[in-house]
Amino acid sequence: MNKLNKHAAGVAVGTVAALVHALLAVGVWASPEVMQKLINFIIALHFMKMDRVIQPFSLGGAIALVLLAFCIGYGIGCLLACVYNWKAKELN
Repeated sequence: MNKLNKHAAGVAVGTVAALVHALLAVGVWASPEVMQKLINFIIALHFMKMDRVIQPFSLGGAIALVLLAFCIGYGIGCLLACVYNWKAKELN
């Protein structure tokens, strides 16, 4: 089995996480009403009912959200690559 590059895996997962959160931030900026309906729908899919309200858009908050999502995604990607490499090494 090929060895995964943990940095590349981290960047890939982090980028996907950042892009998803960037799209959500743009959605809140463009149409908070639609995003509120989306959040209510997602919560209902999990058989829950909570009073969650979309806050007004904040550029600083959006930037922090995207950066944090990337960092957490990067860490998860690195961790998954390390686990994959460890298990692949055991199988050889």
